Amino acid sequence: MSPSLWLPDGRMHLIDRILTFEPYGGAHGKGMIRAEADVHPDDWYLTCHFVDDMVMPGTLMYECCAHTLRVFMQRIGWISANPEACYEPLTGVESVLKCRGPVTPRTRSVVYEIELKELGYGPEPYAIADARMWADGAYIVFFDSISMKLSHATRSEIETLWGIRHPHSGQGDGQTDASIPAQPEKMPVFSRRRLEEFASGLPSRAFGEPYQDFDLDRFLARLPQPPYLLMDRVVAAEPRAWELKPDGWIEAHTDVTPDSWYFRANRAAQMPFCVLNEIALQPCGWLAAYMGSALRSNKDLRFRNLGGAAQIHADVWSKTATLKTRARLTRFSEAGDMIIEHFEFKVSADTGTVYQGHTHFGFFTRPALADQVGLKNIDLSRYSFSAEQSEVPPVSFADIRPLTPDDPEGRQFNRAILPATAIRMIDRIDVYSPDGGPHGLGFVSASKTTRPDEWFFKAHFLHDPVCPGSLGLESLVQLMKYMLLQRWPNMKDSHCFSLISDIKHEWTYRGQIIPANRDVGVSAIVTRLDKEPSPRIWCDGLLRVDGMPIYEMKNFCAGLAPRTE
Repeated sequence: MSPSLWLPDGRMHLIDRILTFEPYGGAHGKGMIRAEADVHPDDWYLTCHFVDDMVMPGTLMYECCAHTLRVFMQRIGWISANPEACYEPLTGVESVLKCRGPVTPRTRSVVYEIELKELGYGPEPYAIADARMWADGAYIVFFDSISMKLSHATRSEIETLWGIRHPHSGQGDGQTDASIPAQPEKMPVFSRRRLEEFASGLPSRAFGEPYQDFDLDRFLARLPQPPYLLMDRVVAAEPRAWELKPDGWIEAHTDVTPDSWYFRANRAAQMPFCVLNEIALQPCGWLAAYMGSALRSNKDLRFRNLGGAAQIHADVWSKTATLKTRARLTRFSEAGDMIIEHFEFKVSADTGTVYQGHTHFGFFTRPALADQVGLKNIDLSRYSFSAEQSEVPPVSFADIRPLTPDDPEGRQFNRAILPATAIRMIDRIDVYSPDGGPHGLGFVSASKTTRPDEWFFKAHFLHDPVCPGSLGLESLVQLMKYMLLQRWPNMKDSHCFSLISDIKHEWTYRGQIIPANRDVGVSAIVTRLDKEPSPRIWCDGLLRVDGMPIYEMKNFCAGLAPRTE
């Protein structure tokens, strides 16, 4: 390689180590590299800029990122023995800088991240990328479209140097989107890494340039973070990006393994309802972002599920390999800064459809959500029970591991058993009557004291902590499981729980549980009871937060089915 292509040394030595090199990584699948440099209080670029306010010059920040891009180009083989060859900016490409923080003598290290968005020949090899910079973990700089080309070199010269030919080299120079080596034939439309960027990283790294304003300056509604991020990839997207209109399906996949945390949390080899519900709904949230919903308002919008109706056709067990969720937008409406979007979804395993239905979400401003009024026009007396009506004394549940999703303890049981603390959404049974309620088939009421440090607030969502609605629905399912065990205690070892139903269940949300709330109460009334061939009950439910009714749930089903070995 010509010495003219070497990285600078001496005072212009700006990279100490390469942390990551991914030739097909990044939001665009064209490559990503991360480099790091140590910072010392007496570094020359601090002591000379400025005497009373020492910070790294912005021009040098650009140079750091350019050096990192140069390493990427060399790593994919774009070098030359020509002594006149050099790396230089590509003319005609506008680069935009956004700086939100400094590098100072107190900084210990900086990280440069380069995400490629265009590679090609014109005829000289060139690259266009977005660059980001962190100081001690704080995101401080974004460069939109830094560029670099390898002057005095051509594609054919590079291929000759390496003794290889590009699969399409017979087409000549002048192509774009080329690199060495060729990219794999099949890649997901949206990888797990990009889903995690959408959940807790930089939105532009997930979706690209249209979401750059949300990297630094604006709030964006996110997907849940791990462990409640229950999508692994999007493999197909028929609708056009950035167009909010009913237009085709998307398909997302979720890998299911026997050691997934939620099986230990459920203490069974059966997927808990809350996880199945999230697997169905999270692709709808991704599609809303893919269509650019947040870009339709200059105000920051939160995203909330408002309700839905669905039917469970089969229980999901830990032996399932992959769940495939198809979702599509069916209609939407806008009023001011509010957007309401309706979706259809279908979750399938290799054995067929397991869950399908429809749901609707809303985008709202923060003040609109703060003005929480709860459910209206419902008969609260159906769900109101006093301690005097209880036929059993109050029951408090002891903590059972796993306590949180990341707790490695806990195991599965092949019998009907209530979940562990990690997803148990009821702390105590307050009132229970097996023959009470408006239908004389039974009722139960329970409560939970929430804490600001609950794991689900951290996971759901970034900068917008709120208890997932699916966990509110899970609390009703857990009440139903409790009633089943009370009615048929002799079946707890010979049977397992089943959630299959011959009718759709429905849910309506008109409020939220946030870290400032403390008391959550959930009540259930039995509306239908089948004893043969195996016991099943259907319930309506109501959830209150600090006394305000915010969730209503209808026609939820749980039963006891003979266990299989």
